[in-house]
Amino acid sequence: MQGLRELLYSVQSKAGPDFSGVGVLVCDEPENIPIYPLRPLSVPRAHTALDDYLAEISTLSSEFHDGFHVISTQGQLLKVAQYFSPPIVSSATIDYRRRFGGRYLAALFGSALSPVSMAGIASHGFGIALFRDGIEVHFEDTA
Repeated sequence: MQGLRELLYSVQSKAGPDFSGVGVLVCDEPENIPIYPLRPLSVPRAHTALDDYLAEISTLSSEFHDGFHVISTQGQLLKVAQYFSPPIVSSATIDYRRRFGGRYLAALFGSALSPVSMAGIASHGFGIALFRDGIEVHFEDTA
């Protein structure tokens, strides 16, 4: 969990004031989850550091800022800018006192899918949240 939290924090910090938010799915079998590419390029280009690349594409000026990015449990970037539409988990516990959006719910519900080891999101106005097995396991306000 700490590795995903650090990755999201680094991406948010490095993206700067143009940060659009980021969603990450940790999954070794992206072909077995309900994703669909938002852009023709669904496999990332070569890069040196994962956090640098995700920060670069997590800005409003990048055509790849939307959706979720899929990384393997070994930290390899497998897919970028994926529409992610997991089934609703009606038993999920949601804290409505915090303001959240669709990316939050997709990460929460999607983390309940067996191929997804973990999911995480970061956004400027919300902070960082991590999910495992359909449960929010970490939240911090980074605003």
